[in-house]
Amino acid sequence: MGFLTEEESSCLRINHVILHVVGGKAEFEPQPELCDHVHADFFLGRIRDSAIDSVHRFRDNSETKEKLERIAKGEISFEAGAQDLSRAFSRGHVGSSKDGAFFVFELGATCPNTHLFCMIKYDYRQAIELYDNGGQNALREIVQAFIKEPRAIQKICLVRVIDGVADANVSARDRMGNAPDLTEYFEKFLDVKRERDNSELTRNMSEAVRASLQDCREFLPDGSVATALSAVKETLRTRETVDDEAVREAVLVAAGRPTDENVRAALEKSVNRHLKNKRIFGVVFRPDAQVLGRAPRRFIRTAENVEVTYPGDQEGHAVKRVENSDGSVTISIRTAQKLIEDGVLAERNGRRG
Repeated sequence: MGFLTEEESSCLRINHVILHVVGGKAEFEPQPELCDHVHADFFLGRIRDSAIDSVHRFRDNSETKEKLERIAKGEISFEAGAQDLSRAFSRGHVGSSKDGAFFVFELGATCPNTHLFCMIKYDYRQAIELYDNGGQNALREIVQAFIKEPRAIQKICLVRVIDGVADANVSARDRMGNAPDLTEYFEKFLDVKRERDNSELTRNMSEAVRASLQDCREFLPDGSVATALSAVKETLRTRETVDDEAVREAVLVAAGRPTDENVRAALEKSVNRHLKNKRIFGVVFRPDAQVLGRAPRRFIRTAENVEVTYPGDQEGHAVKRVENSDGSVTISIRTAQKLIEDGVLAERNGRRG
């Protein structure tokens, strides 16, 4: 997903892991680090799948951020630090929250000075009883339950610490929140704040789609990026939420639902790449209808090197284009009053791309 680099994702490994049960009436009891990393492939797969681009940032004095930095620098052992984090999470576990299992992972990849930390809250009420049977047996039973129920992940976050300093960007997802927002107590536990609102995310998504359509202009029915972009916006404007799958599907529809698998793969690859460039890969959010309602600006250049830029919503109104039988195009601009500007531009090198 978006938060992990390709190199990190391919080399990801579990260095340390600890499990605590949250919920129930019993007092919090610190548990030892799990020595045998059983089911490592399963957990790494879930972590990769959930590593969405960051929408939240640590607050300056976040205690969770400070604790992870101390673990990374070796000022406190993983076991002691993870126990403290689990205790803090358990303390904030509100009465309406489901019982379950809280994992803290310290992950490694390729760079020795980089530490990745992941915290996962799994819904699993039977964890309360199972854990009394012994850690490894409980873990085995819990994992089997997770495999049967893909939605068992309720909360997850990933943090990157480089040279003992945590990156402020936090990859976090909360199934109980109104995506991409977190529930109040998970946000308080992490001590993070929302970095980008839905309007900005919608603009980022629109820019990613425009860039992708520009890359794949050859696959569009009439070669018009503006027409395809308007179609994508129209498709996404009324959706309750938007995610990667919705964007890819809207682009395929705008491209005329191509049946050639190579074309479909090229379109989807381009969309994914530009979503990652705009840091919204994997992010689910409510689209801003006002942002999507704005027609993109149009730019045209003729064979005579005449350039015209105009608001897209003026297409067919103030600006009209007629394709002539000889292949030429007549472009007319009608204004309601005298020209506001009519000047001469300075000479420039090169042409606009």
